[in-house]
Amino acid sequence: MPRDDEPRTAREEGPRAGRRVHVDPALCIGSGICLATAPRHFQAGEDHRSRARPDAPAADESAEDATALCPVEAIGLIAGPPVPGIPPPDL
Repeated sequence: MPRDDEPRTAREEGPRAGRRVHVDPALCIGSGICLATAPRHFQAGEDHRSRARPDAPAADESAEDATALCPVEAIGLIAGPPVPGIPPPDL
């Protein structure tokens, strides 16, 4: 089992290539499950709700796990790299 700070299986081929995590701030309740599951992809905001890390790598197995474990389904995976200054689309 990989450590939390090591990348897990990257999914860089096919239709899943380049996917990134997105957190809907209107839904996030700050449970912290995503931070514990995929710390390379999430960070806590001042309001203790999760945010996608701007420097996060493409979604891997840990990001998919965090998406599946979110109790309010506030996390989604979107295609493409983040664009600075432009928020990701609503899910």
